Amino acid sequence: MQSLLRKSFGFWAAISLLSITIPATAQTNGNIIPENASPKTYGAGWDCNQGYRETRGACETIVAPANAFLNEKNFGLGWDCLRGFQAVDRTCQAVIVPQNAYLKADGRRWECERGFRRDVSYCVEINLPENAFLSGSPYGDGWECLRGFRKSGGRCDRIIVPGHAYLSDVPYGSGWECRRGFVARGNECIEVAVPEFGHLTDAGDGWECAPPYEKQRSVCAMPY
Repeated sequence: MQSLLRKSFGFWAAISLLSITIPATAQTNGNIIPENASPKTYGAGWDCNQGYRETRGACETIVAPANAFLNEKNFGLGWDCLRGFQAVDRTCQAVIVPQNAYLKADGRRWECERGFRRDVSYCVEINLPENAFLSGSPYGDGWECLRGFRKSGGRCDRIIVPGHAYLSDVPYGSGWECRRGFVARGNECIEVAVPEFGHLTDAGDGWECAPPYEKQRSVCAMPY
């Protein structure tokens, strides 16, 4: 009897020792779940826990470089750089912000302060001519002319508005338009001569005849 008890004790002791030496795994729906993983919330299979990434059926620790933090993305490197740093060759290097610039909201790019514009990796001061204002755009000269002026090279020239005309908001052309009833001829606005039985067009810079009259040169006449 004692011999039988010793054999039984030895058997269970061997089983306990075996359970210690074999790495801990779990099984669900017939799928073996490796260490540092959890069953998927929906459907079969498993996902690595945060801070681990699947590699050849196992979950390996994600090693984040200096100035980085682990993210919760299931793709990519598994880490992002801290604000003020950007990923370069699996490292996080400091964003070099030049003088007269500031770090943008994304923490990885910079932009020049108001009154300065970008020139490659520097911020140069905007030379604002007379009758101009800062545009706030990071492109171009960084300034625009005031209303009533037109950009010409590096200055703002006054727009000469002829009689019977007004300033337009069109960024090209003469900068002015004739009032209704007048038509542009060179640098002037000439009155539209409307003959008898005629009226101004919808555009206001020409005329047409009222039915049944027809346009014949500069008059409205009955058709033959």
